[in-house]
Order: sequence, then structure tokens, then C-alpha cells
Amino acid sequence: MSTITSPRTLYVSDLDRTLLRSDGTLGQLSVELLNEVIDRGGLFTIATARSPASARKATAGLRMTLPIITYGGTVTADPVTGTAYDVRFTQPDVVTDVIRAAKDHANIEPIFFTFEDGRDWIRWDPSRMTVGVEVFLSKRGAKDRRLRPILGDDPLDVRTVHYVSILAKRPDLVAFRAENQVTMMHVAHFLSTDPGTPGLDWLEFHHPDGTKAAAVQRLRADVKAHRLVAFGDNHNDAPMFEIADEAHAVQNSVPELVAIATSVIDHHEDDAVARFIASEMAGVSRS
Repeated sequence: MSTITSPRTLYVSDLDRTLLRSDGTLGQLSVELLNEVIDRGGLFTIATARSPASARKATAGLRMTLPIITYGGTVTADPVTGTAYDVRFTQPDVVTDVIRAAKDHANIEPIFFTFEDGRDWIRWDPSRMTVGVEVFLSKRGAKDRRLRPILGDDPLDVRTVHYVSILAKRPDLVAFRAENQVTMMHVAHFLSTDPGTPGLDWLEFHHPDGTKAAAVQRLRADVKAHRLVAFGDNHNDAPMFEIADEAHAVQNSVPELVAIATSVIDHHEDDAVARFIASEMAGVSRS
């Protein structure tokens, strides 16, 4: 089996609706092609809003060797064990300001992702069950080991928060973000849609150093890659696209991402990312 020659390229792909199919699984063709790339020395990893455990489960068929970028870039973890290498915590004063501001909005309630005692948790206030919180929890299921409500004897430590999500109707999110624009200046924030939550959109934010782009840049330096190629479909992939040497949007991407992409490749249902990488790598090995 031939190995990959220069240039030393790092390929980074988003997961949902980019590398994965609509049912959240990885196609068999993608598994075969990407494993061949990895086995030949290709540099491939993922950058996703999923947790390390969820990301590892979705890519279980891949023989990943590079660290995986999870929780939107706030947690970089081992691809096999899920152990966190790097966690970028949201500024505590920002978390406190958001909690205070949300109390003035009946339809706005943050969901906090924390990292404590060597593991990740999902925290929420059960006394403020908005539609968004109810939908979020219903999709997680009681078996999600991260679920941990904020209670009187188990309060939220704002110093442990690394990611915040608010699920609500877009007009409510737009108004909340505008009212808190000073606070939002100190974080990376994204307003995006998800086909899995029709009628409800997502406002997500975290430390500026916790974006996919920042995490990818750190990894690129670690592996000494000369070239960065990124793949994505949604708004939170935009910073990663902006710092990549090439950025390819799958056919089902939001228009805003397509506008800044190097090119539009095939649909995520058709193993587009894996086929693109395998084709490019084959060309490199022949040159």
C-alpha cells in the first residue's frame, strides 16, 4: 500500500449533515474510503458540535488517530478513549450575565454544558422549562448520562461552563442577542437552524478560543500540516472555512456557507466528503 507524499494536508470535516447521513450514521463507502486514507498516512479528523462520546459513536467504524474536535471546538479529545486533551471554558462573568438576562424572557432559558471532575455534563434549571428546554431534553432521552439538573443542593458552578445553547423561536433569539450585544462581544456566538428542531432555532456561544477554527488551528500546528482543507454545511462552520486553505460545502449547505466556500461538492447522503478526500489523495500519490 502506497503512502501519502507532500503537501502535508490536514482534512477536517463537520459531522451532522456533512460527513454523516441524515440518519446520523456513516455510510459504508465513507468508512472504507476514509480508513484507506488514514491507513496510508493521511491526516483526517472531525470538528463537530457533538460531545466526544457521541462523536466517537457516530464514527466508530473509522480508525481515527488524530484528536477529535468536539462541542463546537471547546473540547479536543482522544479519538479512542474520549479523554479531553483541551477544554476552553466560557468566561464566568458572561455565563452570569446570560443567566440574569434570561430571567426577563419567558421563552429563553440557557442549557449549560460543563466539564467537571474529568467528564462532561448537561445542566439546566428545571424550574424554567421553556419549550426549547423540553424539546432539547426529549431528544436526549433519560439514558443520557450527562443530564444533571441544577438544584439547590447541586448548583451550577459558572466556572465549569464551556458551551451554552438556547433553543427557541428565531425572533426571540434575535431579540435576546440584540439586547445582550455587549455580552455577546466577548464570546463566539452562532444563530443556526437544525432540521431536527423545526420551528425552533439555536443560539450557541462559548469562549472565542473555543471555536472549530481555533481548535483546528491548534491541531494544524501540532501535526505540522502545510495545508488545511475543511468541509461543512452550517453557520458554525464559517470560521473554520475562513481559515482553511480550501473549504468545501456539501450540496445541502446553508446559503451563507456556500457563499464563502471554495466549491460545492455532492450531497452528504452520497458520501461526498469521503469521495472528495479519497479522490484528491489518489491524485497526490500518483504525482
